[in-house]
Amino acid sequence: MTDKDPSNLAWLSRVMAWLATAGAIIAPLVVVYSYLFPESAKGMNFSIDQTGDLLTGTVPLAYRAIAMLLSLCAEGFTVWALWALRALFFGYARGEVFTPRALSLINNIGVALFAGVIVTFVMHAPISLLLSWPKGPGHRLISLGFGSNDVSTLFSAGVVLVIARVMVRARGLADENAKFV
Repeated sequence: MTDKDPSNLAWLSRVMAWLATAGAIIAPLVVVYSYLFPESAKGMNFSIDQTGDLLTGTVPLAYRAIAMLLSLCAEGFTVWALWALRALFFGYARGEVFTPRALSLINNIGVALFAGVIVTFVMHAPISLLLSWPKGPGHRLISLGFGSNDVSTLFSAGVVLVIARVMVRARGLADENAKFV
């Protein structure tokens, strides 16, 4: 594949790779900013899935810092997915479309998306407890959250995983057919 490819796949792949790079850098920074400066983050419409209305400047910094670390555990899967996407698109830009590495990266993206939803769900309970703990007895809570965004992400992860397996199978069939030619 060259830059003269009429589909502009190489150029579009590089653009997407750089967007994925930016996302992988910006996403965890937004989480950190949101926990350190919750009032300001709300003014910028930053949203952290696990916190709801619990994340405010009235929560002591120590509690917010621990909750932030837990939130970053879940965000790590988003970074993994974006970093794999970055590598995949840079590979596409070099013409590496049906290589074992490309197929592995597609699989990694699906696994990261799927695992990210699960870890976010699990982390919701301790994060909600930490952010509500300073309110005292009778006001503390443990909550779990699973919404339409989670369903969409799980469905997308499933689609990516199936496509990865179909592509592995197609590559195997192509290799097998090449032996007969």
